[in-house]
Amino acid sequence: MKHLLAMAGMAGLASCASAPAPPVSKGLLISSIAIVDTEAGAVSGPRDVIIRDGRIASISEAGSGCDGDICETVDGSGQYLMPGLWDLHVHLESYRAPEDPDLDPAEWYAPLAMSYGVLGLRDLGSRTDDILALRTNWTVQRQSGQPAPLLKVAGQSFSGKQPWGNFDHTLIPETPEQAGEMVRAQLARGVDFIKVHDFLEPEIYAAITQAAGTEERRVVGHLRPYSGPLESAAAGQRDFDHLPPELLAYCGPDGAAATYAFYDGWYTGGPGYYERAMAELYEPAGCQRLFEALAAAGVSVTPTLSVRAPVRARAYEAAQRFLPDPQMLRCTESKRFRDAAEPSAEAYAGVIAEVMQGLVSARVDILAGTDGAGESCGVPGLILLDELDYLVEAGLSRQQALRAATRGAALKAGEPDLGYVSEGAAADLVLLAANPLDDLAALQEPSGLISAGAYVDRAGVLALRERAAQYARPVPDAE
Repeated sequence: MKHLLAMAGMAGLASCASAPAPPVSKGLLISSIAIVDTEAGAVSGPRDVIIRDGRIASISEAGSGCDGDICETVDGSGQYLMPGLWDLHVHLESYRAPEDPDLDPAEWYAPLAMSYGVLGLRDLGSRTDDILALRTNWTVQRQSGQPAPLLKVAGQSFSGKQPWGNFDHTLIPETPEQAGEMVRAQLARGVDFIKVHDFLEPEIYAAITQAAGTEERRVVGHLRPYSGPLESAAAGQRDFDHLPPELLAYCGPDGAAATYAFYDGWYTGGPGYYERAMAELYEPAGCQRLFEALAAAGVSVTPTLSVRAPVRARAYEAAQRFLPDPQMLRCTESKRFRDAAEPSAEAYAGVIAEVMQGLVSARVDILAGTDGAGESCGVPGLILLDELDYLVEAGLSRQQALRAATRGAALKAGEPDLGYVSEGAAADLVLLAANPLDDLAALQEPSGLISAGAYVDRAGVLALRERAAQYARPVPDAE
């Protein structure tokens, strides 16, 4: 049984004052704890939950105990147990360059995200060698009883030549043949997904989806500018990230023309242009027909609302503690730009609320991801909680928002044993002092974590957060 009460010397994650406790051979008993079902939006009465070998071995009435075996016991009285959260859109290794080439996501991103209950991450665009190495390291840690996030990766994303310049985590095939070869090479290296970015020519996009489909790998990412979402879904991409203009442009009769018009103003529109243009693209009747067609095609949308949302006081305050200087500079510049766009934000927020409610009523699967970076003042972990708040403000229920970051996200990440609390499920779990179905603020301060069966108490959670803060903004040694 994997067990950890304090996390001293844990490679790449956190340190505390004392050494890890030795493994418990039989199990971990969490006694008298209420269980949150994010699928049904219900909470059970007190239960005893036994965890062995990284899985939930049994759930029984409170007071049942450990079936006569030896168990380490955690008193769950008055607390709530729910699945660990997922952020389905991150770029871990891209935090390094060019602003901060020495930033180590294992030392900073992981402990901070976990301290907010985010135990699963889907990386959709990082340098392939780096992100595969990080996934291997975290997998080894999880297998050895050291808490670490479960990481799913796409490696370098596929893109056309972009008018604003290309990222170092993109691959830019020049022919369909080269695109197919690049996809097969990425899959052979062990990526979990193929990520498509922007401005891919139709023939190259078709070669990517065909090569990925042949290998039965999911194509995820952006909608291709100037191409309709139904066309992309027919080609095999049923996972759209962001709430892009292409989605709303194709609600109308000439989506390609509307998309061209949108991008023509990308550089010249100034603060608020994006918000105004997105609002102008919205056609309620046409969008509802499109959303129903997307649902029939099995499409999911990860809207990443935090990418365009105003920077809240909570996020900005946390950023000043947790973001390294290069990221904080980007945060401050982005906040200034977003503040200038504020006059256009109210109408945009109204449209987004209608769009989100239309997607939900059409039964399009809504999932949670952030694309969190300095531009979003994206404190790892906390920005996902902001995203859930934005989803609720846009009309989702708290249950729907929680499902978007738990069971729905786990299924989309290809992890069917995660995202729920039931016998036999994998034990990536969060303990809370209050019921998140009543108030999402309960997510901000977990009372404990279970990562691949390894338990971290409240003191360990705070140590994770403090470790990240010290890494981001180290305190100088006293003279």
